[in-house]
Amino acid sequence: MKVHVSAVGTSLLKNSLEDNEVRKEVEGLGLKDWDRLKFNDDRQNVIKENFDDMKKLLLNFIKSKGESSSAELDSLFSAMRKFKHKEEEVYVFLYTTNTSNSILAGETIRDYLKEKGIRSELVTVKTISSEETFYEGIEDLFDKVVYKILKFKEEGNEVYINATAGLKPETTFISLAGLLAGADVIYYKYQEFNEVVLLPSLPITISPKYLEWLIRFTNQGYTLSERRASELGIPIMVLESKGLVEKKGEDAYRLKDWVRKMLGIYLPAGVRNKYKVIVEGEGEKTFDSEGEAYEYMKAKAKEGKKVRAEVPERVYFLGV
Repeated sequence: MKVHVSAVGTSLLKNSLEDNEVRKEVEGLGLKDWDRLKFNDDRQNVIKENFDDMKKLLLNFIKSKGESSSAELDSLFSAMRKFKHKEEEVYVFLYTTNTSNSILAGETIRDYLKEKGIRSELVTVKTISSEETFYEGIEDLFDKVVYKILKFKEEGNEVYINATAGLKPETTFISLAGLLAGADVIYYKYQEFNEVVLLPSLPITISPKYLEWLIRFTNQGYTLSERRASELGIPIMVLESKGLVEKKGEDAYRLKDWVRKMLGIYLPAGVRNKYKVIVEGEGEKTFDSEGEAYEYMKAKAKEGKKVRAEVPERVYFLGV
């Protein structure tokens, strides 16, 4: 299977304004700039309230305009021709931000692909709208997109990342994280000369010294004091300067959640996301979900029990 991973932007909404029928409806709802609405714009609710009707209009627009109706479709079909991919062997994995205009574009594109007989899937990730929500968004991308790429690769599929559409910070991050996860190709369509180009896609990995420091950190728990980090040979200030850990309190440093998720890429296939929780005096319990394991650990810790969690062959985190 040839898997194409693509963000969904709002170029479809912008291009649809070329159609008189669509423009009339959109302007009648006060949405003439609907492709540029911010996540907290009240008019996102107007789109939500008229979602089904607007999706029908957009779907008709795509059918009349074809692949040039959006950056996602234009780049996808151009890449399929370049790589000689047949429709029946292609699977399109789309991801959109959790705003009404982006979801509208994503669902319309997904439905169009399905009508053409191309298997497709759409997931929604958190919008990165500020510095405060940046890492939440990155963590959500790991959960819903990067780990999906890992699964596609483990199943023996070829993975192609389309870096053309969507918001650039997310697309850049997915391109880099996708290479860590084993993606085969990253491509981009330049509108200036109407050609798909392949971006350098050499396999990349974390520097061994950083990987060693980070794993050593996770083996000790969620937080470390500066003194304890020094005893373990972990340059905590270097990790903080790289945005890999954050300071908690006067003398405690915590590994960021997205970093712990990234480390999951380096777990052997078949044991990833298997969390064994060991409770003093009660034995062990295994979870597929990190969140469930963590909640179980917290509950046992509140009971005053000593607990730790690990994956086979490697302690993932200790204590709470």
